[in-house]
Amino acid sequence: MIKIKLLLLFLIANCQLSIVNCQLPVVEYLRIADNQSVLYYGKEQDGYPRILNHPYFKDDRPAKARLSYCGVVYPQAMLRLDLHRDELVALSPDNRSIVLFPENVDYAELHGQKIIYFRSDSLRGCPDSGYYILLYSGKCNVLKKQAADIMVNTSNITRLEHYFNFSTKYYLYKDGVYYTIRNKMGLLRVLRPYKHELKRFIASNKLHFRQNAEEFIFRTVSEYEKIADYDF
Repeated sequence: MIKIKLLLLFLIANCQLSIVNCQLPVVEYLRIADNQSVLYYGKEQDGYPRILNHPYFKDDRPAKARLSYCGVVYPQAMLRLDLHRDELVALSPDNRSIVLFPENVDYAELHGQKIIYFRSDSLRGCPDSGYYILLYSGKCNVLKKQAADIMVNTSNITRLEHYFNFSTKYYLYKDGVYYTIRNKMGLLRVLRPYKHELKRFIASNKLHFRQNAEEFIFRTVSEYEKIADYDF
């Protein structure tokens, strides 16, 4: 009977020790993560098979970013934006890639750009929900959507090679409607009645849509709002 009691005490002690040992990494993780631990509750990002290039915005390595998440600002979050899966990914203190819940993302300032999670609505021309770069915010808004699609290179007859092909779309919100901007004339049609004033501005500043669509749209829309405000 005494031997049985001693055996039970030995087993209980071992179980308690195992529980403590299991809890130690969790405690240490929470200590390192501190108040940022809420960022790391999501799922871990899936890896990619062998592909020639990467699908991330600017860089495949996590970069220091300013993130507003659930109304709390994290000035030194380590982030990267997956343009294929449309996922914003945070690097945890234990080097795991955690997919952030998009509904909790207010904005992220990454690689000098402001990234928002845009929620689609019923307005005419409204783009799909997803992560967008907010290029301009005023009476008009300009959104930039980048995507990376997996393509197959068939020129190599010995084996198929996969790579990411990148595409970019621009959306202009004006007077309750979203417009897809594909070229210079499309933008000027939306920004009437100041088409002629804007043409002079574009020419004097030597702006070219094909060379730098992002700068062209940003500066033209900004000038449009200045003219409209002055005219009003």
